[in-house]
Amino acid sequence: MRTFVLAMVAAMAATSATAMDLPVPGLALNTDVVAQHKVDAEATTLTITPELEFTPSDGPLTLTADTTFNVWDNTNSFTLEDEFDHMPTINFGASYMAMENVELELGTSYDLEAKERGEITATATFSF
Repeated sequence: MRTFVLAMVAAMAATSATAMDLPVPGLALNTDVVAQHKVDAEATTLTITPELEFTPSDGPLTLTADTTFNVWDNTNSFTLEDEFDHMPTINFGASYMAMENVELELGTSYDLEAKERGEITATATFSF
């Protein structure tokens, strides 16, 4: 339980202050720190996902690229150094607000280790 509390404190320390606008208009670096505890499996993990986001001219289109790093788990403890033993998988996405309540999204990934593109996913979301 102590490790779960430590992971939650680390996640709560990563607030919106970790997001920052870069000197290029429309370009932002966002970072998510996620602590997760699975009660039945008794497993705790901590991941960091840095995301580069570009919104040209404050328009309805947003382009993103991100990757996830495993930082800690309760079986191997601190695991961030293991992330540098292999090439990452980079996720790419595009989101377009067609209307105020209709969002169109396109996403894929590229595994730099296997040199393969992941599945392309197209999503339309209608919100009401």
